[in-house]
Amino acid sequence: MKNYAFIQLMILTGTLWASAGKAASADLLQMLVGTYTTDSKSDGIYSLHFDQSSGKARIISSAKIGNPSFLRISKDARRIYSVSEYNDEKASANITGFNPGTGTFGTTVSIAASLTGKGAEDPCNIWSNDRFAVTANYTGGSLSVFAISGDKLDLRQHILFQKLRPSSTAHIHCALPTPDGKFLMVTDLGNDCIYRFTINPQADAGNDLPFLTDRRIVYNGPQGWGPRHFTFSKDGQFMYLINELGGTIVVLRYVNGYLLPIQSLMAEETPAHGSADIHLSPDGHYLYTSHRLKNDGIAIYKVNKATGLLTKKGYQQTARHPRNFAITPNGKYLLVASRDNNCIEIYRRNRHTGLLENTRQDIILPKPVCIQFVGL
Repeated sequence: MKNYAFIQLMILTGTLWASAGKAASADLLQMLVGTYTTDSKSDGIYSLHFDQSSGKARIISSAKIGNPSFLRISKDARRIYSVSEYNDEKASANITGFNPGTGTFGTTVSIAASLTGKGAEDPCNIWSNDRFAVTANYTGGSLSVFAISGDKLDLRQHILFQKLRPSSTAHIHCALPTPDGKFLMVTDLGNDCIYRFTINPQADAGNDLPFLTDRRIVYNGPQGWGPRHFTFSKDGQFMYLINELGGTIVVLRYVNGYLLPIQSLMAEETPAHGSADIHLSPDGHYLYTSHRLKNDGIAIYKVNKATGLLTKKGYQQTARHPRNFAITPNGKYLLVASRDNNCIEIYRRNRHTGLLENTRQDIILPKPVCIQFVGL
């Protein structure tokens, strides 16, 4: 009888340990950081383990890639898509092998971001659905569309944008799909507009069909505002757009490929023409935007999920040049890539108020500018 009780106790203890192990594993994230390597000691892309329970991080490995200023991760987390942001022949799109279990990198394959390979593109953003990758090329005023075949990229389309006013120049900054997956929305910071392309589901690496077709403008913003980045609500009804030069947020209703502005409000605390990134909390109740150059920080907004409208709730000052930030999947932490202070600040997020508290557990890395998470 005693032996039976002991066995039962051991089984119970093992179950508790297993449950604790699963909980710990669920809280452990693989974290990838893109950096600027020009005039810095950075290797390129770094992998870290981040515990979204404690807010602590540990650097695991790095991959030597030039100026990987923006990253995306494949659905199976075994490939990293990145840009090399240069305005010469080094401008490229890259695929890097990745082991999500160990956090180590494989080989990198690169291809020029333009048809000529002569550069002057400054690719600053990349998106992929694992069949195609699309880079937004700021200086080139263009999109580059690459077919993906295994670990190789093939440039299929190089789409140029023209100036829409005598004094304007096309500066393409971001390209992301709509929630229904039918369209790709593209911000043109120089022309103050958003383009829409139809995504061709029949296109793939095995045929010559164009991936993007039917270009048209679906949003014209006020002159000089400079639309930069955007995000969609989880229900797909609303787009939230941050304007770099105007320092403003625009809320737009999304309906089957079309955008209708319903609210605009000032996001910057101090006019600086340096607004950068925008993200919703995982529960969709709060929106955050980053602002650089003066009074650097994160603006905080309460979201009315029924109407999509925003109410400003606060402003958290940060270290210098918060170009990019990310929120952990559990919503507990907000991490800010502060390029000019060579660190990633970790802020604890109050889920009820949306406000931020600096944990003082900075991750020290040279010129960090992009943060992505992968669940382990």
